[in-house]
Amino acid sequence: MLSIFSRKRKYNDLSWLQVDVHNHLLPRLDDGSASVSQSLELLTALTNQGIQQFIATPHIWNGIYPNTKASIQQAWEEMLQDADLPRNQLRYAAEYMASEQLLEDLDNPLVPLLCLAGGYLLIEMPLTRESPVIMDIIQKLTGRGITPILAHPERYIYYQHSPSLLKTFKDMGCLIQVNILSCYGYYGPREKNVVKYLTQKGMVDLVGTNVHDLRHVKAIEHYVKKEDVSVFFQEKLRNEEFLLDVGTEIRSSKKVGLK
Repeated sequence: MLSIFSRKRKYNDLSWLQVDVHNHLLPRLDDGSASVSQSLELLTALTNQGIQQFIATPHIWNGIYPNTKASIQQAWEEMLQDADLPRNQLRYAAEYMASEQLLEDLDNPLVPLLCLAGGYLLIEMPLTRESPVIMDIIQKLTGRGITPILAHPERYIYYQHSPSLLKTFKDMGCLIQVNILSCYGYYGPREKNVVKYLTQKGMVDLVGTNVHDLRHVKAIEHYVKKEDVSVFFQEKLRNEEFLLDVGTEIRSSKKVGLK
């Protein structure tokens, strides 16, 4: 069998992703885009990389980013007012911090969960310490028929020396999403090595850009010209499952997303 690192290069863009399931494109909600104009600039740049559709996932983190369905929908609608694109080309969910607050919210029927279509919830943990309630959260979600998506576990330093620990999450019914920039080594060699391990074990389900700002977009534009990381993924990714028929051909001009 050929090594995943010796296969012939096929892509010099991100068209193989089809749907970006993790990003911070919506304006003024978190540490992502600071304005509608910046959001549209990011969207245009990523569309020019071949990505067809986007699911914006702003942070929901009590005390840090106290977003709600109302605040996220307002930012989404504001962006769509200035965007010339099919409505389903940009949708929204959220990225939830695995916290005591989320654990409480899961018991509160009045708190809506912003899931990706089909009942998938994107959850994250702090980069430097494992959430003490992560297992409880996963059990509650799966008990309600919701599939957790663990966001960028390759970035959590407590798994970088023992990535095999992540199999526990797979065994509990989680999907695993890695960042595209981790595949290139943008954050460092440890993150890239964890992605290599996870892909070799067939444990990666989704890839997202996790784009926050123009710095990330410029990095993507730089790396895609040098390396085709689609060859990392021997197992079929599930990004395409979130692709919707928007009823309109996706535009490819340099001004996509702008009136």
